[in-house]
Amino acid sequence: MAGSRNNGLHQLDAYRCALALYRAVGRIVRYFPRGEADFRSQMRRASRSIPFNIGEGVGKRARARAAAYEVALGETKELIVALDCVEIDDLAPQGEVTAAQQLTDRIAAMLTKMIRVEEADTR
Repeated sequence: MAGSRNNGLHQLDAYRCALALYRAVGRIVRYFPRGEADFRSQMRRASRSIPFNIGEGVGKRARARAAAYEVALGETKELIVALDCVEIDDLAPQGEVTAAQQLTDRIAAMLTKMIRVEEADTR
């Protein structure tokens, strides 16, 4: 389990939140009816990409780190839109959608700050 790991990546709150979001999206898309396979796949890919890019960024330096975090932020923004669509189309229980929306907003804020820090360090 990720919580018991002691490497730098697993100690990073943004990464742990990204894994929680990936789990939440996995639960949410299980509610989707037939005919929503493309949407389900798109949400799963975006939610998986966030922790992957955070992990990639941790292993990089300066500008490359910021670039990886920017990709993760882009995927986070995609999920913000997707979760809004899930809510509008009433595809999953509102409580689960709201929790995922809040987590997504939190991750976006963390990534934005992480990008600013990396960009400031490269000046």
